[in-house]
Parts: sequence; C-alpha cells; structure tokens
Amino acid sequence: MRIDYVITGLEIGGAEYQVVTLLEKLAERGHQVRLISLIPPTSAVFVDRLATAGIPLHDLGMRSGKDLPLALLRLRKELLRTRPDVVHSHMVHANLLARLVRLFTPSLKLVCTAHNTHEGGKIRDWAYRLTNPLSQLNTTISEAATRRFIGERVFKARNTRTIPNGIDTAKFSPGKAHSSSLEHPFRWLAVGRLVEQKDYPTLIAAFGKLSDSQLLIAGQGPLLEALQRQVEQAGLEKRIEFLGVRNDIEQLYRQVDGFVLSSEWEGYGLVVAEAMASELPVVVTNSGGPGEIIGNTGENGLLVPIKDPEALANAMASIERMSLQDRRHLGQHARRRVKEKYALDEIVTQWECIYTELKNNN
Repeated sequence: MRIDYVITGLEIGGAEYQVVTLLEKLAERGHQVRLISLIPPTSAVFVDRLATAGIPLHDLGMRSGKDLPLALLRLRKELLRTRPDVVHSHMVHANLLARLVRLFTPSLKLVCTAHNTHEGGKIRDWAYRLTNPLSQLNTTISEAATRRFIGERVFKARNTRTIPNGIDTAKFSPGKAHSSSLEHPFRWLAVGRLVEQKDYPTLIAAFGKLSDSQLLIAGQGPLLEALQRQVEQAGLEKRIEFLGVRNDIEQLYRQVDGFVLSSEWEGYGLVVAEAMASELPVVVTNSGGPGEIIGNTGENGLLVPIKDPEALANAMASIERMSLQDRRHLGQHARRRVKEKYALDEIVTQWECIYTELKNNN
C-alpha cells in the first residue's frame, strides 16, 4: 500500500517518536510510506532515521498561522501527485489540515489520530467537532482519551477507535545495572518535555521528601530555568540532574533503578511502557493513559493521584525499600504486561488492517 503520514512537526516527543517507529516498521513490511510535516523538522535524529530507512520526508514550510492557506494548497498538491491509498494524520494541526483537504479531494481515505487526552482547549475541540464529517476514522491512544473525546462529543462513537502506541520490546529490554546492588543511592529517571503537562514541580517537591536517592530528568522545554530555581531553593542541586535531550533513552533505562512520571494528564505515556519493557519498577500518576498501561493491581507498578507530592513520595519510598528480588518481580510483571498488550509488531498489524479496511471501503 501507499501510505502518507501527515504530522504537525518533527521535534523530540512521544507522538513523533511513535510516528517514525511505525513508518520504519511499515517500510520493513514492504509498504510505500512517506512523512509530510507541516512545519520544518527540528529533530536531526528523526530526520536521520527516516533517511536511513529510505522514507521520504516532505516539508510544507509552515512557520505561522498565516501560512495555513498555502500549506493547505501544498498538501493537496502533494496528495494529488502521489495519490496514496490512505492518509494518516497525527496531532491536532495536521488532523485539521488533512480534514480540510478532503473538502477539495473527497476521494482521500483519511484516518486522524489524537495523541493526547486534551489537544489544546475548547477552540480546538470545536474545530474537531466542525470537521468531523471529513474524517472517516478517528483514533486515540488510550481508552481514557477515547472516553474523553466521545463523552464531550468531540468525536463520534461510531467512527472512533482506541489503538495504543506500540513498544519495541527488543530495543527496550532489561539491563543488569539497576538490579545488581543495593549499595549505591537509588537512581530515579523521569523522561519528558519540561512543560506544564508533565508537572515536574510536583515531582521535585515529592523527591525532596526522600533522603538519599538521585533523580535524573531527561528532556528539554520552556520550564527549565523555573525548575532549576525550584531545585536550588530546595537544596537538591547535588541530587537532581537535568540531562537535556538524550538520544540513548533505551540505555538510560538500563542504568537506573526506577522510573517516575508525574504528569497531570497523558493520552498514553509512551515512556511508561518503555520503562516497563526495560523491567524497571515504575511509579506513575493517574493521569489517563499511564493508569491503563500499568493497571490497578499493583503488580506492574504503583499508581498515585495527580498533583499529590506526599502520595508520590510515599510510593517512591516504598519502591526504594523493596528488596532486589521484589524489585525484579515488579519489573518482570511490568515487562510481561507490555509484551502482552503493547508489542510493536501487533500494533503495526492492527494499523495494516485499518488501512486495508479504509482502502477497500467505497
């Protein structure tokens, strides 16, 4: 099949990572795939990965809202030139633009994926509602997101499905470093952009209640300076380290003892599943998708309320107090759950079935 993916932009983020990974797998399976980005890509890592896989990348050149009409014309021209069997758009701006193209090219077979529980407020929700007739299928990446979009009548139940992100359990696999000793201070890892959604202030406040452990934070974003000031004011400079953007996240998972996510909301929580696949004990907030990933039994990780530093600190402390054997058991249960529910090859197969269904639906 000829499949064009349309994405808002190509920067470091979970949605972008998943899109590039899906394209690589689809190309491996013999499909003709291409990625169209509304704005110029900023991640050299993703650009290089696409080039290595032989996947074309096309840039529509948007730099502001003023460029929307021109981007719409460029996207329509590109899709008419290559005539893909299916167009799959990702993230709110790309979803809306791809829907508008169908006003002028109704023969397009279009599936739109929302990558978060909330995609930017009431105006964007209304834009989705107004353009819903132009999308043959909407998907979200968690049941929590699906419930939100359908419950608030943003999407229609009749053409909305949940397809979770897929995890490459060969790439994200356990290492020995995080399970071999109780002698060094416990090392926590948090991964994600430094933005309001991730609620790092609550994580830093919770971490300040722990005595000897260390916290590594991988990611970049506009809140870096504010978070650094919070760390300094709490006297935690020697125990918390900001790593910036890392291209070796799978290696980082193997070098730490536990993973923590403090988000206020999440559509899925890709990094949670990656950490679980790496057999790390995880502590996550009940922020949507992450709660679904670990479940509510306590066998795959610990779930705490959002914006509750005390509860987050208590859960992290309980992991730190565990014996090595109990930590291993928790991590092994976590990896087993990811392999059963979120294995990448199975998710790619689900997408292939959806594309075939759309292609054959007249």
